[in-house]
Amino acid sequence: MKLQKDLLTERQRLFCEHYVGAGKHNAALSARLAGYAPGCSHVTGCQLLQKPKIAVTVRGLEEVLSRDMGVSREMFLRQLQEGAAMAKDQMDASQMVAAWRQIGLACGFYEPEVNIARPSAASQGAMARYQAMGDAELAGLVEAGSA
Repeated sequence: MKLQKDLLTERQRLFCEHYVGAGKHNAALSARLAGYAPGCSHVTGCQLLQKPKIAVTVRGLEEVLSRDMGVSREMFLRQLQEGAAMAKDQMDASQMVAAWRQIGLACGFYEPEVNIARPSAASQGAMARYQAMGDAELAGLVEAGSA
């Protein structure tokens, strides 16, 4: 994967490197270490992670790190499953749940669901009627409703 580091400012590049390395995936700490204002580093860190070129760079750096360490996603998940099985054998429910929670996170099971509201046919018809009305007609409706 081609890293986007050449498209980033120096502070953005430092943020990405700290986020994957010393920042331990802590956006606020990484922002402070990269030289952003400490008082608003939590906001700055979150905003930086929303930028597509930073997200791509972070993913690329994570891939390089895992490759350098010789760790694959499959190996990681397999080890977590083994840990969950060991916790089950030891009847340690909290550790078993913790292992499965990490498996769920790695598999994306905790990603927020996006529900897009779709207006009903009746609502769409009403919206079309209101959009077709002029200002005077709309003002008359507002006055009638407040009376």
